This record gives sequence, structure tokens and C-alpha cells, in this order.
Amino acid sequence: MKKFKILIVDDNPHFAKALHFMLFDSFSNKIEEINIVNDGIECLSELGKKFYDIVFMDISMPNMGGIETTKQATQMYRNLVVIAVSFHSEMNYVIQMIEAGARNYIIKDQINIETLEKVLSVEYSY
Repeated sequence: MKKFKILIVDDNPHFAKALHFMLFDSFSNKIEEINIVNDGIECLSELGKKFYDIVFMDISMPNMGGIETTKQATQMYRNLVVIAVSFHSEMNYVIQMIEAGARNYIIKDQINIETLEKVLSVEYSY
């Protein structure tokens, strides 16, 4: 079974660490590694250095937000799976992230083990 390399992109260190813990604690058998960066610029830099299967992408970040980062990342790395994570539940954000290339959209305060299980159990074509 393939193990995922995951990148968390979020400027809120508390959320990023909580997501890291939740993922690794519950799905360590499916995960090879998890790294965290703070914004879109760091994300694109990290993607240039190392291959990742899944990116959990916040929308609202300084320097470069999630929508623009997702556009650039999915254009450069066609098989990259971006999962949007945000407190924004408005449909316009969902639409913008999906149009930018995100494969899924999760509201931050609705993240739980079941939601993450669904995201990690989807068969993505690489």
C-alpha cells in the first residue's frame, strides 16, 4: 500500500499542529511523512524540493493565499492532490478553490477523523 507524503500549508501554527497530530495519530499506517509550511510562497518552494501526494491548503494566508497557491501548484504538478481547509464556508470560496485545482474542500471546524478518512481513502490518479 502506498504511503502518503503530506504537506500542510497554514499560517495558524496551532491548527497546523493539531491537523498534523490528528493525521499522524489516526493514519500513521497510511502516512510516510508530514511537513508544515506557513504560506503559499513557502509551499511552492517546498514543492520544488520534494514530491508530495497531498497538500492540505488554507485559503487565507499572508504573502500568497491558498487560491493563488493552488492554481500555481496544480499547474506545475498536475498529479498533486490539494485539499482546501478553511473556516470560510461561503460557496464562493469553495468554487474558487475547486476552480483553482483543489480536489476537496473541508471546513476547519468540521474536520474530524471520519472526514480525514474519506479524504485519505479516495483513490487519486497519480
